[in-house]
Amino acid sequence: MVSHPKGSELSSPRRRASLQTKFFSLPTTSDYFKEKNFKPTKIVGMILLSDPNPDASRIQNLIIDKMLKVPRFRSVCRLEDGHTIFEPIVDMDQFDMDYHLKVVNGLGKMTEQDGSDLVSEAHLMNWDATKPLWKLTLVKNMIDGRSMLLCVIDHALGDGASLSAVMLSLFDKKPIKKTGESTSQKSHRPYKTKVRLSHRIVSFLYGSYAGFIGLHIGGADPENGLKIPLAKKRCEPAGKKCTQTKHFPLSEIKAMKNKLPGTTINDIVMGIATIAIQDYFEKTNDPVLHKIKNGGKNLHLQFTVNYRDRNTTMEDLVANTNNRLVVGQVSMPIGVKSPIDVVWDCKAQMDEFKISPVIAILWNVGSFLLRFLPDSAIEEAALDSFSKATACMTNIMGPAEASSIAGYLIDDFSFLGTGHGQSLYLGVISYNNRVRITVCMDELVQADPQEFKKSLEVGYTKLNSCIMSASPEELNPPDQMPKSAKVLEALIPIL
Repeated sequence: MVSHPKGSELSSPRRRASLQTKFFSLPTTSDYFKEKNFKPTKIVGMILLSDPNPDASRIQNLIIDKMLKVPRFRSVCRLEDGHTIFEPIVDMDQFDMDYHLKVVNGLGKMTEQDGSDLVSEAHLMNWDATKPLWKLTLVKNMIDGRSMLLCVIDHALGDGASLSAVMLSLFDKKPIKKTGESTSQKSHRPYKTKVRLSHRIVSFLYGSYAGFIGLHIGGADPENGLKIPLAKKRCEPAGKKCTQTKHFPLSEIKAMKNKLPGTTINDIVMGIATIAIQDYFEKTNDPVLHKIKNGGKNLHLQFTVNYRDRNTTMEDLVANTNNRLVVGQVSMPIGVKSPIDVVWDCKAQMDEFKISPVIAILWNVGSFLLRFLPDSAIEEAALDSFSKATACMTNIMGPAEASSIAGYLIDDFSFLGTGHGQSLYLGVISYNNRVRITVCMDELVQADPQEFKKSLEVGYTKLNSCIMSASPEELNPPDQMPKSAKVLEALIPIL
């Protein structure tokens, strides 16, 4: 029997959470959300261990020594006078370890795909609101001679940046780099795009419009084979179907990035996702391609932005898990002939987000609305937000070297999110100099995740081949200055 730390070692004040955290807690704390059977948004980590039979007591010690040091992981979440409160468990003898850590014997039959099926069960699971909102499942003796630690954590405890930092803090060997950031949030590129004053003015104006109005009232993507049909928007929640691509060498992705001056790894990955979606629609003869090419319709890819100071460290994220994210989106350049041009288009849109005020405006407008909207309006807005875009993608940087947890070597690591009404989620993670994409698709979507996984691998191959075989002229950055900025620049001397 493992002893718990004394209450004094874990004492912490009860905390009032942010409005964004309140939003994620509503499926568990709000009677209205529970009546609608709105499933909590969860963040899931799958850690595959090389040892088939790890000692569960060592995992339990890890939870006690590290996880329970994080305040929200030892606190009960509840609603009080319209505010979300985290009430710490003072007497750790009352902490139900059997609820939070489950051990399953795979009997030499359970596969990695079976492990992914546990994600579907986790998505449909409702929390016991009298306990902290997380669970771990240790699956031993899988068919491939490995074991798996499945971590399921409610988004109310923190966003992807916070919770990935918590998970990485469990590793025996901590990565030296700052973590919890997607490559879209921080760039280490030596090449910097020069932005003219007229471009900045136009970006400011458009960003202000998008932040206050455009992204809130914009219509949803047209119906397609990767989206939950609009007619099923209010159906009972279904499970999730998941799979993973093969591993892509991080060195190859960096080589592609270095060939295209000023791009980031995130630009490359967005390009791969766009090429994959077009490839899948072409293989399935999806009518949406006709709408895109002839009707001017667009498909969108959502992404999350870590709205924190750039100097935030992994230790800061672990010590103060919270939600500080903004959801942005790019219009996927479906139908663009050259894979290289797809990347340039994605980069141009991401650069607009970086130089415009849209991120700050979205954060403040969202916080303002959450302060005053009733639960019924928030629930409707949440459904609309998830159903607008065709896909959502996050990108997490894991350790660059092989790591271990509780003394067991980590063979692989993946990270994803499950949202109510979210059609297609792509979780991109780098670990041990390899990159892998997890596909998480709602069961209300008719698409086959295995076929879409193949399209992602085709997208990677197409882009890598195109970039590596291109001439220097073909790799030169195009003029990405908006036409409106050029018109403004021409008018300035006249005015």
